[in-house]
Amino acid sequence: MPALHLVERLGNTHKVKDAANPYEYDCGYWVVSVPTAERLVAEGGDLYLHDGQNEPPRFGGKIVGFRVHQGGPENGRLVFRIQATPEHRGVKTGREGWGNEKKIVW
Repeated sequence: MPALHLVERLGNTHKVKDAANPYEYDCGYWVVSVPTAERLVAEGGDLYLHDGQNEPPRFGGKIVGFRVHQGGPENGRLVFRIQATPEHRGVKTGREGWGNEKKIVW
């Protein structure tokens, strides 16, 4: 199962108001290519948010979509839509593969 692991320090994760699923969140603003994001969505990828590369994730979920942010200093960065689950917390990932506080597992 593909997964995107990210170090998140800015608190840019927000519950989606009026979503059909009460566990939907938007997480942004990430430097990830659109083709990579499309593949993560198509293959049912998971997103994990870590406080540090050596820390287990504190939050995450199944990636259900994304959008390219328009405007401001985050222009062109991606915002992922996830369905959060408790199972996405505490999942350890190895030290290999991290770069720029991001790790993609195919």
